[in-house]
Amino acid sequence: MINFFEIVLVLVIVGLGGWVYKLYQDKNESDREAKALAKEKDEYAELGQGLAEYNQKLQEKKEQAQQKIFDLIKSKGKISNKEAAKALGVSSATIRRYLDDLEAENKVKQVGKVGQQVFYKAI
Repeated sequence: MINFFEIVLVLVIVGLGGWVYKLYQDKNESDREAKALAKEKDEYAELGQGLAEYNQKLQEKKEQAQQKIFDLIKSKGKISNKEAAKALGVSSATIRRYLDDLEAENKVKQVGKVGQQVFYKAI
């Protein structure tokens, strides 16, 4: 007949087997999570690279537009917001931002305060 010691031994072995099985499941789950995080990290890296390229293109476009405005000012002597907006095909708000940047770089100077009398000259 099975004595008390053998019953305890069987229960310990079954318990250890269950514990090892649980550890194995936890390890597999951790591995899946690690792979998912690595994939997500790679996707974010690709996204970040795409944003950097996009921002670089926008910056180049802005610099080209500012150079075109500066060239127009040099050729005409002065230019208004309206003339610059028409020449570049952009809004007057965009031209104001471009001209403000050129003014901050000390490339152009605003003459006049407000209205249609405002124009910009090269420094």
